Amino acid sequence: MGVYLRGKSWYFNFYYEGKRYNEKIGPVSEKVAEEKFYIRRSEVIRGEWKPKKVRAPFDKFKEQYLEWSKGNKKPSSSLRDESSLKHLSRFFGGKALSEIGPFMVEKYKLTRKEEGAAPVTTNHELGCLRNMFNMAIKWKKAQVNPVREVKFFKEPKGKDRILSEEEETNLLEVVRATTKSQHLEPIIITALHTGMRKGEILNLKWSNVDFKTGHILVEETKNGEIRRIPMNKKLTETLQGAKKLSKSEYVFSENGKPYGDVKTGWWSALEKAKIEGFRFHDLRHTFGSRLGMAGADIKTIAELMGHRDLQMTMRYSHPTPEHKRKAVEMLVGVTSNLTTGGVDREERKVVNIGNR
Repeated sequence: MGVYLRGKSWYFNFYYEGKRYNEKIGPVSEKVAEEKFYIRRSEVIRGEWKPKKVRAPFDKFKEQYLEWSKGNKKPSSSLRDESSLKHLSRFFGGKALSEIGPFMVEKYKLTRKEEGAAPVTTNHELGCLRNMFNMAIKWKKAQVNPVREVKFFKEPKGKDRILSEEEETNLLEVVRATTKSQHLEPIIITALHTGMRKGEILNLKWSNVDFKTGHILVEETKNGEIRRIPMNKKLTETLQGAKKLSKSEYVFSENGKPYGDVKTGWWSALEKAKIEGFRFHDLRHTFGSRLGMAGADIKTIAELMGHRDLQMTMRYSHPTPEHKRKAVEMLVGVTSNLTTGGVDREERKVVNIGNR
């Protein structure tokens, strides 16, 4: 607590009787900033100064934020904000932004936990609230961001899962046979044969699919780096078939717009195919693992998947239990050959001695 520098301006920040006081001092020297901080703190203690409150209703500002989100974020991220705000509105609706403090945000965390919301879900909602307050400060609708004082839930690390060949066959058979899930077949095949992330796939445009050179150009990536992914025969045939039926600039679309998400059809298809503990993101892990088991080198896998750090790719150098079992079984043949070779050598020795 005290004075701190952000950019070229100094600010002060302190608590008194449970209330937080935060104010911009300006581009002055550190000594002047400290003097103004002690003066203001004394005024607060004596009850001679109170910060001006900006009365911005949560309900009204959330609509402004959502409008900004739709115009500046990816469709999938905007839809997530919209979903998060539905839960946030139940708790913070009717209040002004200035009335929302860290303690109230902590209560929201506890409420969501009691409702059975997963830690990752609540963290997404808190992230939305934090970003919302950041924009409120930028637009002069709020002075402080209460979410900065709140720790997010610790999320359990998801266990990577690889789709077996049998599971893949069952899954594709289910989506082909289910009218509401048929749109998933080319999406799943694209994921399995490119390792692209879900957002990259759903936002893929035909202008980025080059059938002449046999490449997909991925521009909207997580790390901001463009990458080119070669298309194999299976993927090329799948996308050519989708191209004939498409009337949109997006490869995977509904009524001309890209799919916001595929959760409903995805989980329904998994249930019918009797596949447990498998996430859409695991299709990406399956791609990387299959490349590793096929003998692709780590650097190639990293470039195809868009990894900056090779440590992220090292997991795909480890084969599945089935792959390990086959490798160990190969030792039986090697051992047999060595034993047979040893006997032959001994027999040759006997023959050679007898001929002397």
